[in-house]
Amino acid sequence: MNNSIDQIRDSIMAGQPIIQIISYEEKRVENYLEKLCEQLFRNNNVAYWDINNGLKKDNNIIEDTKNPIKALDFALNENEHGFFIFRDLTPQMRDSNEIVRKLREAYKKLKNTKIIIFLLTPEEYFPDSLKKEIEIIRFELPDYDELKNLFFKFLDSMEKAGRTINLNEDEKKNFIVGVQGLTLDEAYRAFMKTFHGQKIIDASLIEIIHEEKKQLISKENVLEYFTHEFTLNDLGGLDNLKEWLRKRENAFSKKAKDFGLERPKGILTMGITGCGKSLCSKIVASLWNLPLFRLDMNLVYSGMAGSPEIVFSRALKTMDSVAPAILWIDEIESGISYKQDDSSSSRILGYFLTWMQEHTSEVFIAATANRIDLLPAELLRRGRFDEIFFIDLPTKKEREEVFTIHLKKRDNDLSKFNISQLAQITKGWSGSEIEQVIISGMYEAFNQNRKLNEDDLFKIFGNTVPLSLTMETQIKKIRSWAHNRAARASSDKEY
Repeated sequence: MNNSIDQIRDSIMAGQPIIQIISYEEKRVENYLEKLCEQLFRNNNVAYWDINNGLKKDNNIIEDTKNPIKALDFALNENEHGFFIFRDLTPQMRDSNEIVRKLREAYKKLKNTKIIIFLLTPEEYFPDSLKKEIEIIRFELPDYDELKNLFFKFLDSMEKAGRTINLNEDEKKNFIVGVQGLTLDEAYRAFMKTFHGQKIIDASLIEIIHEEKKQLISKENVLEYFTHEFTLNDLGGLDNLKEWLRKRENAFSKKAKDFGLERPKGILTMGITGCGKSLCSKIVASLWNLPLFRLDMNLVYSGMAGSPEIVFSRALKTMDSVAPAILWIDEIESGISYKQDDSSSSRILGYFLTWMQEHTSEVFIAATANRIDLLPAELLRRGRFDEIFFIDLPTKKEREEVFTIHLKKRDNDLSKFNISQLAQITKGWSGSEIEQVIISGMYEAFNQNRKLNEDDLFKIFGNTVPLSLTMETQIKKIRSWAHNRAARASSDKEY
């Protein structure tokens, strides 16, 4: 059952005569409202207004109602219970005090009359003078069941067209989960693009869904969709963190729920730059086979997509709709903090804390921080995150793993390198710095038309100063904060 319809029904039963519905899905909302009118009033007395045609009822245009004031007057003089749906009125309220005044009159006259005015709009705008009187409802995106019905209609049509369906139940579920967070029209187009011209419908086609979703989610401007590119084998060391993730690999399954387990809320990985915090966020999504979305707080505050608070709340609502999913917030201290001179930051912090506490969607937060001392205490209190992990500079054993991973990844013969010696020389180096040394060395070898060798790496070692020296004071401060406040991501302590 759609919760938004329940909200609308409750508002009508409470005598609310004017309701603003925020949604991009005009047709879908209207279909729901038509059904609701039939259920409540046993009639189909639904009239529609738009700026081009004026009021339209029973497929007939009512003369002289293009002017919204006259259309509202017509609604005020209606005698039969029913709905008036105004599609294009919200933008005009910005510049017309007359429309605002007419709506206030309509509120007083229509209250408890069972004649309901709906303001249907994708815009999150409403005049302050009306906010106390008029209900605002953000219409939910289609739920799993709606998308499931749509998907199986496509499968039926594919079968009738003679296509071969090679999907088991889990693979079918993956297609449905793959379009969560999209409007019904967007999901329809994604399925059309995926299945068009395909003679065999199998699990490989899910990649087309992912790519389509990536394009559609990018319209949010502040959310970026990532496909799975990394596994645990791409991450050197950090055995404690890896084990924590492995134990929760099936945490979002029905089996875990039936066992009585609560869904995990999130982790905060903090520590030294270049030691794998961001990579951990990507690996969580890959290990748990969940979609990964990165929230760009710089774009939230840029104003390019609108008011920071509205853009941020819309992004979290999008995440609720795409669940189960991973929300990656990189360098969280740069975007979600408390600043006395910045009311937007304060409001975003308050909204985020409330959302973390109250949201029921299966959204797991993977946050990273370099300067955790900048984060407000209320964000770090027990219960916000399941765990806070401290990622230190890699130990000798972990540096060996990092060298092995990056040399092997670039098709180098490991037998040509003394991995133990390389790890010893790079004491105090981050994983990112080690990777960059290998990349730089490979450019030298490439320019000389030969394979990479140890001498290439030794030359770069001698000309490089690691961050552990240039940021020695900051690193000591981070380690001091993490002591007894965060769980160590690695059990190894031999640097």
